[in-house]
Amino acid sequence: MRDSTGSAVVEFVALALPLMLPIIIYLGIVHENSTINSDLHNLARQSARAFITSPSESYEDARLQSIVSLFERKVLQPDGISEVPLLSVECSASPCLTPDSRVRVTASLTRMRNRFSGIFRFITAPKVLFSASDVQIVDAWR
Repeated sequence: MRDSTGSAVVEFVALALPLMLPIIIYLGIVHENSTINSDLHNLARQSARAFITSPSESYEDARLQSIVSLFERKVLQPDGISEVPLLSVECSASPCLTPDSRVRVTASLTRMRNRFSGIFRFITAPKVLFSASDVQIVDAWR
């Protein structure tokens, strides 16, 4: 017992690891949330831009659906997000493509948290709603 070789390793395993585990889990959740928020803001910006550059109002829905499906396939699925984002469009004028009118596109996503397994299976994870919006102005020379 006079030799203290290896005591630092024992202290690290006994004290530091249990304290570091919640921090690592928390940082993982924060990273996931910030990735989703960034992706949704990018989707809202790209969708608003596609909406206001549409040649006529008959193409608006098809362009938005195309953006969402492409975004789902290229951005969300590689990030591990399987939920489909919803887009809503608000216009300051009627029709929407009136020169100098403002168009707000809001992208929202309801994310189900991963369920725990094993002895923690009774813990339910709530749904989390993410939302981002972007405003674009229709050009005056339309």
